[in-house]
Amino acid sequence: MKIVINTATIRVGGGLPAAHSFLNECRASTGNTFHVFLSAKLAAMVDRTVFPANFVFYDIRSGAATIRGRRRLRKELAALEDRIGPDVVLTVFGPPYWRPRARHICGFAKAQYLYKYSPFFKIISFKQALLLKVKEHFHMNSFKNDCDAFIVETDDVRKHLMNRLPGKEVHTVTNTCHQVFDDPAKWSYNIALPASGAFTLLTVAVNYIHKNLSIIPKVIEYLLVQYPGFSFRFVLTFNKEELKGVTSLHAPYLHFTGKVNIAECPPLYQQADAMFLPTLLECFSVSYAEAMKMDRVILTSDLPFARNICADAALYFDPLSPGDIGDVIYKAAADDGLRAQLTHNGRQQLSRFLSPKEKAAAYLKIIETGYETAHPVF
Repeated sequence: MKIVINTATIRVGGGLPAAHSFLNECRASTGNTFHVFLSAKLAAMVDRTVFPANFVFYDIRSGAATIRGRRRLRKELAALEDRIGPDVVLTVFGPPYWRPRARHICGFAKAQYLYKYSPFFKIISFKQALLLKVKEHFHMNSFKNDCDAFIVETDDVRKHLMNRLPGKEVHTVTNTCHQVFDDPAKWSYNIALPASGAFTLLTVAVNYIHKNLSIIPKVIEYLLVQYPGFSFRFVLTFNKEELKGVTSLHAPYLHFTGKVNIAECPPLYQQADAMFLPTLLECFSVSYAEAMKMDRVILTSDLPFARNICADAALYFDPLSPGDIGDVIYKAAADDGLRAQLTHNGRQQLSRFLSPKEKAAAYLKIIETGYETAHPVF
């Protein structure tokens, strides 16, 4: 089969390492020809020299940030499809803004369009809510009109998406750690945190609004008052200018690494005591799986998506309450036995997720089965 793997609209966040991991696993699939549409960001991550001859790469010049850009993108991708003549197109994460003639399977990870109960909608402004509504209209139209089938990362997302887009084919393939977590020889130790006896809370994330990281200064204030003498620090993988509300009071308890690459993540987890994620909205945060893989305690939001992924492998808090968050942090730091039990539970929970190899195989099986169903041989 000729398969197009479309990553043209993946620019930032967890989609980049997920797409990179999938491409690397597809190298073992010798029975197909892969035509890979690369966004500029993903192109910078991919070492094309390690891919076999059944891979052809295309650098996509157009972006999707504007209406004009999306028009150019559709034109560019359509021209490539005409030249390639693929059997199936897989857009790793949508919306794709493009309707290929071939069967089109698309990854869906837009939690904000499914989980309307989220407290995320309590913290955004009227202007942000209005902009989100406009984006939702265009994005969901693209999903509805441009895609034949979807791949999601949990059964709960599958249920919600099937209700939102009735009649569409939806498959579940769990997310998982990038394969670099399984190969210490590929780890990068460029980032060394300052030596400290403080309880270290690591957040590997872009500072999106829904990650709710703006609550951290208030959590620091609560901990300083409620637990004097407790030594702690937050390690964040973005720049200090991106976190609002930080004063000289908060600064000693914050460490900013700047943007990290995937090979730098395992050693970062090794230098932390816990993974901290006060997020309000997720389909599947790979940070949960990464923390389980690295035997780190998970402290996260008491919301259904988090419990669905972490079960008894995390301590949960009200993500809008600095006091509740602070109490849970102190509870984790003060109880060695509790942390040991949680990391044990994490290893058990991790076994529910597919390995990178199994995830890629599941994607390819969906691609192949769908094609065979649409093109029966009599």
